[in-house]
Amino acid sequence: MPSAVTNLLIIIVTVIIALSAFELYSKFFSVQGLTFLQEENVIGISKIVQVAVSQVSFKGLPPSYNYFNVSYLIWINSPTKYVTVIPFVASPRLNPFYILPSNSQNASIFFSMTNGYIPLNTKFAFDGNVYLPQQTQLIGKINGVYAYNLTSNRSYILSAKVSNGQIIMLWILYYYQGKWYRLDYTYLNPSNAGIGVYVLSGSGNYVGNSKNTNFMPPHQVTSQTGLGFGLWFKLISNATTKTYLLNVTITPTNNKDFSILVWVIGNKLYVGTYDPSSNKYIAQTYLITLYQNNWYFINFSLGSQLQSSQKVNFTIYNLSSQKWLNTTTLGTTTQSNGYISTVKFGSSLKTVAISQAYFVTLKNNQGLPNFYNVSSTMLKNGPLYNNTYNYNWTIVNSNNLYAIGYWYFVYPSYPPPPTIPGILWYWPNGNGKTNYPQIYYIPEQGYNTYVLI
Repeated sequence: MPSAVTNLLIIIVTVIIALSAFELYSKFFSVQGLTFLQEENVIGISKIVQVAVSQVSFKGLPPSYNYFNVSYLIWINSPTKYVTVIPFVASPRLNPFYILPSNSQNASIFFSMTNGYIPLNTKFAFDGNVYLPQQTQLIGKINGVYAYNLTSNRSYILSAKVSNGQIIMLWILYYYQGKWYRLDYTYLNPSNAGIGVYVLSGSGNYVGNSKNTNFMPPHQVTSQTGLGFGLWFKLISNATTKTYLLNVTITPTNNKDFSILVWVIGNKLYVGTYDPSSNKYIAQTYLITLYQNNWYFINFSLGSQLQSSQKVNFTIYNLSSQKWLNTTTLGTTTQSNGYISTVKFGSSLKTVAISQAYFVTLKNNQGLPNFYNVSSTMLKNGPLYNNTYNYNWTIVNSNNLYAIGYWYFVYPSYPPPPTIPGILWYWPNGNGKTNYPQIYYIPEQGYNTYVLI
C-alpha cells in the first residue's frame, strides 16, 4: 500500500511539473510569437515604403555664398495613413546608415502653395529611442530635433540650408506598440546635383562717359591723376585660341585712344597695351601660368600721383597660395586724362569665369589711402563677396576720389540675367561739395554668358 501511494504521488508531481512547464512554455512562445508578429508587421511596412524626390532647386546666400538654400519636392508612398519624418543636414560619412540627427538640424518640411511655402502644423519636438524593425535593434536616443507627421501619398517641400559637401538626411519613422521604428532613410547630396552660383564668362561692352552723368569732363571714369582697375577671375579650361579676359579702352582728351588688354592662350596669361589707330601693340608680355579652378586677383594702375605716368603697373594674386605672383610695368604712348572708358569682360568661349571688377579714379594725393582701399577691400573679401555696401561707404567718406565703378557678376540661382549694369558712384562735377555722391548705372551693350561654379 505505501508503495502504491508513493507511486501515485510521483505521478501527481510529474503531471504538475509537466503542466507548469507547458504553461511556461506556452507563455514564452506566446510572447515570442507576439514579438515576432510585431517585428514582421513593421518589417513588412518598411519593405513597402517608397520615397520619390525631385531635382534640386537652389539659391546661394549672400554676401559670400558659402551656404545655399536648397529645396526638393518629396513624395512618400506608405501603406500607413501617416508617417513621421525627421529631416536634417549632416556632414557625409562613409556609411550614412549610422548618421544620427543633431541639434543643428537646418532642414524643414513645408506645404507648397501658390503664394509660397506654408509651415506644417504637425511639427513637434522629438524625444525618444528609435529602433530598427529587425530584432528591434536600438539605433539611438534622439532629442533636440523636430519631426513632422505627414500624410502618406502626398507631396511636400523639403528645404534645407547647406554648405558645399553637406548632405540632407531624411528619416521615415513609424510609431507602433509604444516604440519608434525607422522604416527607411534616404539622403540627398546637393553638391552632386550641381548647386553653385552663376558667374560671368563673357559680357557686352560697358561705356562709361562723363557726359552721360552731367559731369564736367574729364576726370570721372578715367583720370591722369590716378586710375585703378581690378577683378577676380579663374581659368575654367585651357584656351584653344587667344581669349580675352579684359579689354579696357580709354579715350583721352587728345583723342589718342589706347587699350589695356589681358588675355589667355592655353593656360598662359598675357598683358599688353595697344594702339587701336595703328592696330599695333605698344607693349606686351607674358605674366604667369594659370591653374584651372584657382581664383586669381589681377589689378593695374596708372597716373601721375602713382608715379606711373604713361605706364601701366600690373600685379596678380593667387588665392590658393595666398601670394602675389608677379608685377609688370608696360608703357603707353599717350595720357590717361579723359572722359570715356569702354570695358569688355571675358568672351563667349567660357574659358574664364569673372566674379567681380572695380575701377577707381583719384582726384588728389589726399585720396590715396581710399584709392588703395578699393583694391584691398575686393582682395580681402574674396571672389564671391558682394562689396556694394563697402564701396558705397568708401566713396561717401572720400571726396578726394572722383568716382568708383563696380560690377558684381555673381548670380545665386537660375536663370542668370542677360545683362548686368555696372554701378558708378561719383561726386557731382568732381568737387565733392555735396553731402552725398551720385549714383549712375553703366548700361551694357550686348549680352552676358555664364558658367556655374
